[in-house]
Amino acid sequence: MNKKIWLINAPQIAIISFILFNILAMLTYPGGTLHNPSTSGYSFFNNFLSDLGRFNSWNQFPNFYSQLFFNLAMIKAGIIFSLYFFYLRSIFELQSGFLYWLSLIGTFSGIAGGLSMAGVGLTPSDLYFSMHLNFAHWLFRFFFIASFCYTVIILKTNLIENKYVSGFFVFAILILSYIIFSEFGPDARESIATLGMQVVAQKAILLCFIIAVYIQTKGLHVILENK
Repeated sequence: MNKKIWLINAPQIAIISFILFNILAMLTYPGGTLHNPSTSGYSFFNNFLSDLGRFNSWNQFPNFYSQLFFNLAMIKAGIIFSLYFFYLRSIFELQSGFLYWLSLIGTFSGIAGGLSMAGVGLTPSDLYFSMHLNFAHWLFRFFFIASFCYTVIILKTNLIENKYVSGFFVFAILILSYIIFSEFGPDARESIATLGMQVVAQKAILLCFIIAVYIQTKGLHVILENK
């Protein structure tokens, strides 16, 4: 029962609540962007998601409701995904050899990625910028490692149909592309255009993450039903 809760039910609930809380955060965001602090409301193409978690918005208005919704969503999702990866390893019943160590690396990275996600919610970017940036960077790095490891594990164990491994494999490829683009691509501080590119890339990888997690839970549901 615990496995079903943390591998299927909780992640699906986390996805739904994450979307709803972020919508509420966007609707209550006072306004302002990196290049134009005087704007009103949230700009989907010019505001990062982390702008929602600022203590004060870019236009210097108190950001109480928006940061409350966003930060709660990040902390809740981070804790749930940490527990998801904690229980995930037990599904494959790996005893020894290369896959055993790969599962340990994947599990550790997944838990660390979830904790980094929670860390983003605990460090508003206008108060703890350096810590916030580190959590945001390592969130994606850790999830890439976890997704790559479990892609290999699932392919080798034959416990799940290969169509479900796409949830890990596609996300691993896309998140690696996002890491390269966000860290080596155009600086969001250069212009409104480069800001828009980074903002769109961030939201695109978030959408991929949501889809990937849903696909993963469907595949794990098949495994649990057959045990």
